[in-house]
Amino acid sequence: MNYNTYPYGIFNPQYLSQFQTQQMEAQRNLEQQKNIYDMVKAISDFCEAARKVDADYQQTAMNFCLAEVLRQAAIDNGGNRT
Repeated sequence: MNYNTYPYGIFNPQYLSQFQTQQMEAQRNLEQQKNIYDMVKAISDFCEAARKVDADYQQTAMNFCLAEVLRQAAIDNGGNRT
């Protein structure tokens, strides 16, 4: 009996390895799509919040936002995470 033919081929370690690789790539793609969605949502939320800031507070808001951008850049460059 030839176990490399259908339906026995599904138990072939090479087939199982390829299937697992495909599943892992599909999971990675889903996670990355969610990350992209989260980024877009964050920008949308930022813009909505920015519209609510009164004119006399806009400079303060921008200063705090820029400080946060710099803090995040420092984290990405191996700086302090606090």
